[in-house]
Amino acid sequence: MKYCNILIQESFLFNQHLTYLCEDFELEIGSRVTINLRGRSMVGFVLDIYEADPASFDFKVYPIQSVIDEKAIINKELLELAHNMSYRTVSPLIKVLQTILPNVLRPRANFQEARLIKGLVFNDLDDKKLTGLQAMFVNKFKDKSFTSIADARAFYTGYDSLVKRDIFRRVEIEKKYLTQDITDTYKVQKLTPQQESIIEKIEYDKAHTYLLHGVTGSGKTEVYLHMAKEVLDKGQQVLFLVPEISLTPQMIDRVSKRFNEDVAIYHSSLNNQEKYEQYVRVQNKETSIVVGTRSALFMPFDNLGLIVLDEEHDTSYKQSNTPMYHAADVAEFRSIYHQCPLILGSASPRLESYARALKGLYTLLELPTRINGIFPKVTIIDTKKNLYAGKSSLLSDTLLNGIQDRLDKKEQVILLLNRRGYMTFLKDKETDQVLMCPHCDVSLNYHKVGRLLKCHQCDYTSHMIPKGKDDEPLDIVGSGVGTQRLTEYLQSKFPDANIGRMDRDTTKFKGSHEKILTDFTNKVYDILVGTQMIAKGLDIENVTLVGIMNIDHTLAYEDFRSVEHSFDLILQATGRSGRGQYPGEVMIQTFNKDHYAIKFGVYNQYKRFFNQEMQYRKLASYPPYSYLTSIVFSAESEKTAHDNANTFLKLLEKDGIRIIGPSTLYKLANRHRVRIILKTKDLNEMIDRVNHAVSIYYTLNKGGISVDVNPLTLN
Repeated sequence: MKYCNILIQESFLFNQHLTYLCEDFELEIGSRVTINLRGRSMVGFVLDIYEADPASFDFKVYPIQSVIDEKAIINKELLELAHNMSYRTVSPLIKVLQTILPNVLRPRANFQEARLIKGLVFNDLDDKKLTGLQAMFVNKFKDKSFTSIADARAFYTGYDSLVKRDIFRRVEIEKKYLTQDITDTYKVQKLTPQQESIIEKIEYDKAHTYLLHGVTGSGKTEVYLHMAKEVLDKGQQVLFLVPEISLTPQMIDRVSKRFNEDVAIYHSSLNNQEKYEQYVRVQNKETSIVVGTRSALFMPFDNLGLIVLDEEHDTSYKQSNTPMYHAADVAEFRSIYHQCPLILGSASPRLESYARALKGLYTLLELPTRINGIFPKVTIIDTKKNLYAGKSSLLSDTLLNGIQDRLDKKEQVILLLNRRGYMTFLKDKETDQVLMCPHCDVSLNYHKVGRLLKCHQCDYTSHMIPKGKDDEPLDIVGSGVGTQRLTEYLQSKFPDANIGRMDRDTTKFKGSHEKILTDFTNKVYDILVGTQMIAKGLDIENVTLVGIMNIDHTLAYEDFRSVEHSFDLILQATGRSGRGQYPGEVMIQTFNKDHYAIKFGVYNQYKRFFNQEMQYRKLASYPPYSYLTSIVFSAESEKTAHDNANTFLKLLEKDGIRIIGPSTLYKLANRHRVRIILKTKDLNEMIDRVNHAVSIYYTLNKGGISVDVNPLTLN
């Protein structure tokens, strides 16, 4: 008899599969089926198919209900990757498969089907005469493999008469992407001797990781494009990864115009159908180039020749929910599988990446100078002096004068403030009580646009001012500055300036990233205010002043990486100024002008920062001197969360592992959270032990556990 092992979305199973009889069905490993479990019809994923004696089972085996996919929906490599990710991230395999596959193909109970479009296909002519319009319709569409109803109706509203005569027949086909013609070209730049030297060091058709450490404006993208040409000329595929959706339009523009190809695009702003269409394009080899964010790593390549992970330091490359994978780890797996080079590029690499390069695990490639040879002038503004003088700490006179000077010269300004909203702190004027989110242990923010109170953790939103005694609205006062308030203040100071804002609130609609950046590039805006998303990778020649504000807030995070993240933000933002023919300047307002992250960041001194920060990491035995795993338990009550954490610790073999916790975290989305941190020198041993403990923990039906191996933040 023929049996199959089925994986389903049930939390108590972790990575255990269920056995079903499939004697009467034709199916493949990697396809989806429907099964009956406890009276419920569910979608399952086929892990294995085998012959067995019915007597070998000590339980009753039921047959599957139906087959959804005649062919496997995932290739051999991606299935191997799923198993690898499940183990390395200590995550249920079904969750990993749901992450790898586009929504339309995901193995889950409420799966969606690809969108179908209705149309016509030519069948045969009968012996009856055609009218003049009918004859024209037949001549136009008879040789087409498919004619949509919309096209048919636009040409001849009476097309149905031809269907009734069986000259055309109605069909439904899966909606496909319509390839766009690329007419513009992106000029090939002449390489500098440094760029040429780097390209000569790349070994193709071999799995190896290269760390390209190039200062901002040093021409890293041009190096990527030259490498890509080498690979494409051999008929292989290329994957370009960027950390933020805001950077995809710029990369897409350069890549598509350079290679005159309508590249595949994959990121979270695409709807389910659009993602599926792009997935199918790669699967059918309709394009050889993919540009996208983290999720583009899972496209079904079969002949990958180059992977580029640009701005590799960026925290967006780490997924924040299960499975908590890092894009660099997945890229390394695919690099090994396809025997192709992996390029990690950044002006401020992760400390772990740079340490690996120094050890020789990666090959270090360096571009230490800008293409134009000029770094921006740096002005550090001591905000404390402004306060002592009774002036506003929001915008100093120095920065205001700098902005006015650029406006007079018709040049552009970027202002970075990594806090969105209007006011970041609200309280009852009478009682001094801070307004807190009803679902989280965090304060609410005020958004003047829409007059909203918002939680930036769970996205709780209220249009109502809370009420106090006598059921009267509270008299609220606020403080703190977000991007909305800064934009309003700037407009009052520079009433004739056109000011754009780019943050999570202004980019929530499809295409908004691209529109804001296109408008700024085309000088619709004189000043662009934004959060960290405007500090990354933007290459706009007319920007000659970058102002960095309230970086002290980032430095103040209680997290071992807060200094590194602050340094990255400063260095990357600094790099947006003076990239063209005009000299640039960076002004940073800070209460901590002597902090090493600020000094080394604005002067582009990565190696000095690396050496100093590594001393602190070594003293505290933090990465890269040890490995961490964060395990968070959540429950409706704090006691249950603590009990679950202690249960887990009893299951964990602790020899050689330092355990920090259990410790209580702030409540999030009505869930109390407790965390355990594991610290060790042996990553593989720790992963193995955690997997073992988690698998037993799931059998106890406890739930509410999330594991983050090599976390990027502990705040």
